Amino acid sequence: MALLFGNKLTLDPPSSPGTMPTSSTDLKATVKDGYDAIALRYHNWAAPRLTQKRTEYIERLGQLLPKGSKVLELGCGAGLPATQQLVDQGFQVIGVDISSSQLELAKNHVPAAQFMQGDMMAMEFTEGSFEAVTAFYSLFHLPRDEHGPMLKKMVGWLKPGGWLLFNLETKEDDQMLDDWMGVKMFWSSLGIEGNKQMLVEYGSGLTNVEDVVDKEVVGRFEENFHWICARKKPLNISG
Repeated sequence: MALLFGNKLTLDPPSSPGTMPTSSTDLKATVKDGYDAIALRYHNWAAPRLTQKRTEYIERLGQLLPKGSKVLELGCGAGLPATQQLVDQGFQVIGVDISSSQLELAKNHVPAAQFMQGDMMAMEFTEGSFEAVTAFYSLFHLPRDEHGPMLKKMVGWLKPGGWLLFNLETKEDDQMLDDWMGVKMFWSSLGIEGNKQMLVEYGSGLTNVEDVVDKEVVGRFEENFHWICARKKPLNISG
């Protein structure tokens, strides 16, 4: 799944709602086909737009984790700017994306990282493989009922003491647009309170949980995102 910023608000004129597929497979196919079709166009739009909150969190990870730490990025898109920013912190990065076209760009943009194509929910990694797991502007391309199970997987992939960083949308909604940058696209959100409840239900083992709603502005567009940063309990912490 590819990075998304300023999604619905970037359309001028606004797109009309589309017919919502009922199956997870069909929804994810919509996301994959959409990003495959606009990979270069989307990259050219998104890459120059550095988002302050994401940059701040990536720099914080650089302070919290030693050089050489393994970081998993879910929804890496074309690799710029976030994958490169993670590499610049000295991390060993594995980027995952559902869009094969986006990944072809990423391999050229960030040759120091490794990349895997596929649905993030279908990924299999050994428990405790990573010092950090990130998902920037990507989890909301999953159906709502997969947000929690995906969080549980992410926590499982973290080493004790590792860090989890991701963001979600703030308004409870399922939306399919027929013409988002010329393609169909799907998003879903549990809303802020739903996101917090998801952390309670599926974030067992997390501590130092920080959740912040932050407004991001690009040109004349603005949108709120719900940022979550948390640590998996080290082995010497009980409770």
